Amino acid sequence: MKFRIEYIATKERPAYLFARQVEPGQFSVSQTSRLGGVPIKPRISCPRALTPSGQPDGTIFTFVLATANDLPKLAVGQVVELVG
Repeated sequence: MKFRIEYIATKERPAYLFARQVEPGQFSVSQTSRLGGVPIKPRISCPRALTPSGQPDGTIFTFVLATANDLPKLAVGQVVELVG
């Protein structure tokens, strides 16, 4: 499943990012999941994001990185694969 990184929290701990799902379909995360090759924690959430028309945007998800040391490996605008 592919995602485009929309925002990265560089000063927050735990380190997290917002990513937009660019391929339709369902997905899940586990203890071994990676986003763009970076380990993530096995939890996701949907931030309160709106579409330009003011409707809730169900394609944006918050991913928590397993370690903040991996932040330099990701960039806003980058399309990454969720695996595992």
